[in-house]
Amino acid sequence: MRGARICSVFALTWLFCAGSHGQEEAKLQCDDQGVHDVVDFALLHHNLELTAGGQLALYQIVEATKAKNETGEIMSLGFTVRESDCPVGGDKVWSQCDYLQEHAKPLMVCHAKVLLKEPKEVLSHECSVEVPVKPVERPPCLGCPVSINVESEDIRESLSYSLSKANMVHNHPHFFILNNVGSATRQAIQFNKVIAGFRYRLRFDMVKSNCSKSEFKEVTEECHTDEEDKTFINCNSTVDVAPWRHELPDTQVQCGPGPLAGVRFSHRFSVRRRPPGWSPLRNFQSFAAVRPTKPPKKGDSSEESQEGKAPTKTPTEAHSPAPPARPPPPPPKPVQLEETTVSPTAPSNCPSKPWKEFNPPPPPTPSNVTKSDFSDVDLLA
Repeated sequence: MRGARICSVFALTWLFCAGSHGQEEAKLQCDDQGVHDVVDFALLHHNLELTAGGQLALYQIVEATKAKNETGEIMSLGFTVRESDCPVGGDKVWSQCDYLQEHAKPLMVCHAKVLLKEPKEVLSHECSVEVPVKPVERPPCLGCPVSINVESEDIRESLSYSLSKANMVHNHPHFFILNNVGSATRQAIQFNKVIAGFRYRLRFDMVKSNCSKSEFKEVTEECHTDEEDKTFINCNSTVDVAPWRHELPDTQVQCGPGPLAGVRFSHRFSVRRRPPGWSPLRNFQSFAAVRPTKPPKKGDSSEESQEGKAPTKTPTEAHSPAPPARPPPPPPKPVQLEETTVSPTAPSNCPSKPWKEFNPPPPPTPSNVTKSDFSDVDLLA
């Protein structure tokens, strides 16, 4: 009983705290008249605290959100302003003024929070000139790994060697086939400041196939996922490639049990299983499509064991009509990705249109340089 009372107290405390934190902020439309009125209220309050220069006039409303807490509804605003031609402390308000059409007057960014409960109250406000930060251009790193799209043809060779090596080092009676590619990078290998090759690093996982190593010499196009016993392994491989040496790539693979984390059940990786136009179920040396290499068994009367054989025909059979050809298998269904829906609360009209046009005159061109009283002859003298 005592434990139940303690749990009840904690539950009531949690409900009280959850209710006091208020609702999540809701985005508002920047061209809404109610939002404009609150910006006007905040800007009037800000101009009253200025002591010199011109009043600030609205240029654009950038963002507006509204939330509710125990004190009431609070609107958070982000907007830009420009200095106007109305002096601070004058009889006019900012909405009766025009911008100072000068290039030297920068655009200012303002942030304000207003309590909407009557009478309205400006909780905070500040305006400043935000200097744009220019990204620092860095020279390219010639020896650093570069990420590669897992659907790129660039990883075809490295991935094929990695799959074959994984099946060689993995002590399992069945072959495993590619399931997903998680990531891929390429790095230039330098020797005496000369590129000596490329190093590929791949992360992928494989799934158990129906092809056993006792019946098949290698993975063929006949191999597919064993639906009755789905077993996964995830692997990290490093492949050093130097095509101009005419040598096989140096491939190192390390594998562990289980699929790649966050890949097996992720729809966004479902189309990344194989680069387009090729299959990893190819020959290890030439990457050409291969025929099944399953050895025939004695007394095997299945259609697979009869493939590739050329049976002799009697004269009667030679004139008999050919049996009807089997219809081709239906094409695989295309993989469909889940559609991403856009939240209806996201406003599509932020920032708002400028309150007025800002068209400062072009800067004056430098006046013509007056000719000197000296001539070239005088200078030579």
